[in-house]
Amino acid sequence: MKINEIIKERRTALNLTQEQVASYLGVTAPAVNKWEKGGTYPDITILPALARLLDTDLNTLLSFKEELTNQEINCFLNELTTAASERGIDAAFDLAREKLHEYPSCDSLTLGTALTLEGTFMLYQNESVKQEYLSLVETLYERAAGSQDIGIRNQAMGMLVSKCMERKEYDKAEKMLMEIPDENSFNKIGLLTKLHMAKGEFAAAAELTERKLLSEASLIDSMLSVLIDIAWKEGRTEDARQIADIISPLSKLLGLWDYNSYLGQFGLSVLEKDADNFINTLSSMLPALLQKWDISASPLYRHLAQKEDSQNLGKMMLPKIIADLEDTSDPEYDFLRSSPKFQEFLNSLKSK
Repeated sequence: MKINEIIKERRTALNLTQEQVASYLGVTAPAVNKWEKGGTYPDITILPALARLLDTDLNTLLSFKEELTNQEINCFLNELTTAASERGIDAAFDLAREKLHEYPSCDSLTLGTALTLEGTFMLYQNESVKQEYLSLVETLYERAAGSQDIGIRNQAMGMLVSKCMERKEYDKAEKMLMEIPDENSFNKIGLLTKLHMAKGEFAAAAELTERKLLSEASLIDSMLSVLIDIAWKEGRTEDARQIADIISPLSKLLGLWDYNSYLGQFGLSVLEKDADNFINTLSSMLPALLQKWDISASPLYRHLAQKEDSQNLGKMMLPKIIADLEDTSDPEYDFLRSSPKFQEFLNSLKSK
């Protein structure tokens, strides 16, 4: 945070007007206004008085202690936990206030402190825990939610959403969730699902979860194919074969398109330049390719509607497959050219 931002933040927090600051320091109100806009800076001779007026110190005012390293933050958070355990919640909160006053602009510290303090309630909570402490933790989340760091902001927003749901403030929670930009964020999807569940909107909760599951399942399937290629290029042929064997049953367990279950062996046959395995695998793939995939038939995806073009997808892909196999400029399929069985198979494809 820059000095102009610190001046404005501290002045506002203390409920001081620009005129009051100007009067105390012997300057004009327009001068204070320029400081806060970053147009000019306070004279060095009045900085000590300005720091005292704003209830801060010169290091903070000049941003000399703006950030901490991750290691320093982690060490402090461990201190907080120890303080709560050995000296009680009051001591932990006093320690937190002191550190946050010293580093008011360190968003990582703010978020980490809030999470740690809230965790101490679960470990050491008793009936005497004051409501003001719970309010302080939520205030820290609100501060962190204003961070320029997307990760910090989204995590803080997620915690605030959870608190709104605990209070059954569902409309407010939903509004805050919409401010989290990453639509595919697991945190956002998880919170939206919880919100739908709390409101009794089970179909909406199921659709969100099923869509995320399908996305992750497809990603796993794709990553396994990449791992086959990597294992083969590293000379780990047995590993490549084992991974290829995993893809078929896993695709079926995850409710994916039947076509996907053959991709492992298909890719392996190309790497091994095994014409017989290639033809046998492709012969099994084609019926699956031309078969309509009813995704909602799987209990994993009951709430996902079938895409209108899913029935025609296989027919659209078949001409491209034939063209690739006939393309003599592509050396990937050269091992098939001399196989009479392949030529016969290719002719049968064209007649489909």
